[in-house]
Amino acid sequence: MSTPISTPHLYAADLAQMLGDPIDLKIFLKQESQQQGRSIKGRVAYAMAMRSRQIGRPIIESSSGNLALGLGYWCGQLGAPRPRCLIDDCCEPSMIDALDEMGCVVEVVPLTHREREQQSGVLKRISRAREYVREGYYWPNQYDSAEWIKVHQETTGPEIWCDDRRYDLVVGAVGTGATMSGVALARPADSRALVVAVEPAGSSIFGAPAGPYRVAGAGNPFKPQNYRQNLIDIEVTVDDDSAFLAARTLRAAGLNIGSSGAMTVVGALRAARQLRGTCHTAVVIVADDGWYENIGTARTE
Repeated sequence: MSTPISTPHLYAADLAQMLGDPIDLKIFLKQESQQQGRSIKGRVAYAMAMRSRQIGRPIIESSSGNLALGLGYWCGQLGAPRPRCLIDDCCEPSMIDALDEMGCVVEVVPLTHREREQQSGVLKRISRAREYVREGYYWPNQYDSAEWIKVHQETTGPEIWCDDRRYDLVVGAVGTGATMSGVALARPADSRALVVAVEPAGSSIFGAPAGPYRVAGAGNPFKPQNYRQNLIDIEVTVDDDSAFLAARTLRAAGLNIGSSGAMTVVGALRAARQLRGTCHTAVVIVADDGWYENIGTARTE
């Protein structure tokens, strides 16, 4: 039976120059699209599905797509009950079809225009998940459970810190917070590398007011407990236009990358510039390849 894999770090030559930035920064892309389930969410989905099988209760989870896809895959592989996944009504049709094919029970949560503008769909989905808990479902709660931080502390983090290369910057999007918190917790005591967290403008994780944004798979209208801000060295916010322009440029150059991954690359360049060129090597965690996104078109959460 398969398990989550150790994903490769691909050197993307001249990436900064591709994006119109002459800064001297070598960027390696950690390709999480190679996970079963096609994204970094496959790592925690595996642990969640194992727990579901052990307790014999079906999963209920709020997800805009990638976690749900991973849950569908791993519950099927491990013989756990079919997961029920709560998604927004603005989720891409291609993702909904993929979730159905993967074995998820898909429940679309309708949103008002105001809820979309305020990015509050996740709050509605969480409320619905709590209702299902009373019916006997298992809610992993990807936002506020230290179990999922531990998954990344034991897998994603060591893959980065044990690499033969020594990175100056380790960069990733926040979202639920578990990835970057786990990576930071795994950082060796003698490492001088800086951990950089990146979010779209409109996300309130860094303390700004919630607002609209189009980057998929990142951002939240609240700060998840899984985001351990004290472990992070630099926080960078990237606007939609910059993220989507970078995504289109990188795709045209043959790099399969979604809007959140492109946003994170832009964040790495901005962090390096903020540090006045003292950092020369970065690894950027690319959550998925954006296969379900129509890059550049208007969408919400």
